[in-house]
Amino acid sequence: MSIPFTQFLRPDGRTRNMTISMPEEIEKKAQTLISGGARFEVEELRTGEVYMECLAKDDQILANQLCINGPPVVKAVEELVLSASAKFDDKN
Repeated sequence: MSIPFTQFLRPDGRTRNMTISMPEEIEKKAQTLISGGARFEVEELRTGEVYMECLAKDDQILANQLCINGPPVVKAVEELVLSASAKFDDKN
């Protein structure tokens, strides 16, 4: 099981589906969010940084993260899922 993201590509914002494998606990929380209508999106900015967010089914941002591209992305995804999960639980 992996976490699905919609990735927005430069320079024109085309999209592609991608996944990231995370520890089982994080993937389960992400799947709970997705089952509740949330989605994950990611894009690499011109600065080389990566911006990612988790949006609720009403397009409200549950959580977002900004980090440099590379190994820090894994920790940022974990923080994104945990933050979104906490907000989602509070909302429901």
